[in-house]
Amino acid sequence: MRKRFIFVLFLLTLSAAVSCSFFDPRDPADPDPGEEIPWQQPYAPSTVVINIENSMEGRSVSMTMACCDSSYMFIADGADTTEFGGSWNFSSWDYEVEQNTMMNIYNAVQGSGLPEDSLISVIMNTISSLPDPVAPTDSAEIWRDYEIVAAGSDYCGWDSPTKGRVMFLMVEDTYGLWSMKRWYDYRPDDYTGEFYTWGVAKVTYR
Repeated sequence: MRKRFIFVLFLLTLSAAVSCSFFDPRDPADPDPGEEIPWQQPYAPSTVVINIENSMEGRSVSMTMACCDSSYMFIADGADTTEFGGSWNFSSWDYEVEQNTMMNIYNAVQGSGLPEDSLISVIMNTISSLPDPVAPTDSAEIWRDYEIVAAGSDYCGWDSPTKGRVMFLMVEDTYGLWSMKRWYDYRPDDYTGEFYTWGVAKVTYR
């Protein structure tokens, strides 16, 4: 009888331990594990920007898209759509379009023949007049001035990097993790036409 009691007690303890592990919230796994591409759990909107930089430079489609919310949209500068809309399609740029476009870019730069660390460069600079919000909840607007290079491109090669300003609309999920819902692309204030925005460079791969 004593052995049976101990066995039942053991089963109850084991069941409680397993049920707790099933229902406790857990951090999601890194989207594309690999020591060569840094990834930080995005507990702040600014961390998403860091992950975007690292994911693009590492040319990981899965990590790039892990930075994006499922409702992601890319919104090109209105001046770009007016000037270049007759040649390329900027409309309805959703998560799936972004995924396919980034895959095309990563595949294209791989064939440029340049060293691995020279294929893509992404620089996102903070803007003193548009600081990141302090302790945001639910959503946040994050502004950056960017310079992006994709080797071999006629529109964003090393001799003509894309330059512009982006407003990221970030959203927070129920676990406190942030992702990018919108990329609003803007021409820089000193735009002269010598350098294109990332939207113009990217749309050529769509």
